[in-house]
Amino acid sequence: MSEPVRNDARFARPPYLSGVELVSVQYSERTFPEHSHAEWVVGAIMTGCEALAVGGKTYEVQTGQVLRLHPNQPHANRTTGGETLRYRVAYIPDEAIRPYIAGRMNAPRFDSPVLAGERSHSIFADAHALLCRDDAGRLEQESALADLVGVLFADQVKQSSDDTWVSSDAVARARSYIDAHFADGFGLRTLSTVSGISVFHLARSFRKAVGITPLAYRNQCRIVAARRLLLAGQPIAEVALDVGYADQSHLTRQFQRIVGVSPARYANR
Repeated sequence: MSEPVRNDARFARPPYLSGVELVSVQYSERTFPEHSHAEWVVGAIMTGCEALAVGGKTYEVQTGQVLRLHPNQPHANRTTGGETLRYRVAYIPDEAIRPYIAGRMNAPRFDSPVLAGERSHSIFADAHALLCRDDAGRLEQESALADLVGVLFADQVKQSSDDTWVSSDAVARARSYIDAHFADGFGLRTLSTVSGISVFHLARSFRKAVGITPLAYRNQCRIVAARRLLLAGQPIAEVALDVGYADQSHLTRQFQRIVGVSPARYANR
């Protein structure tokens, strides 16, 4: 007979995102009385199911679904069914969200606390996992927060005429900054200042114009520089620091993802 699953909760607080808290929980049997959180709440059910009571209604939030709550919104929740409930949740202060929605929503809100959709669930899970990592830098963390905000308001972002407009000059300024500073620890908000447009608009415009996100472009610049330094015979540990990674293992992970082999194998070939 298998042992019962131990109730557990793990916390992470990304150093570059003031006030943001990530929680990973697993419960076999747990009930929370009515309460609220001061922050925006966005979470995803990984396995199991929970009953979420909010606004006089009870919602069954199932595996693959996302849950969302406004700041200070009273709610109660409990596990349901026989499967262990595992979910990930992010608590995001309003002041952390504002730069990412500037000019898009005057009074951000959503009608339902439950959001279905495999894509939203996948984006949330990836962003949450990244923010729980110890080696994530400022650009990684701010980009992940942008993804969380996108999931939080996935069905509420209002379209406007500038959604189809790409500021070529603004994107060029951001791209030039990355080209010159790819080894530095800048974030999305720095790129927003450099480009002269909002974080939200920058993220959309950059991807539309360049084909990849600012984070992916920064990583690409780092790997291009790393390949050149490796072929020149520079030690891998030194290369990692020179192109902006925290250590050799961080470079190795990114290098294998993009090039397909380790830095050592690449240099030896």
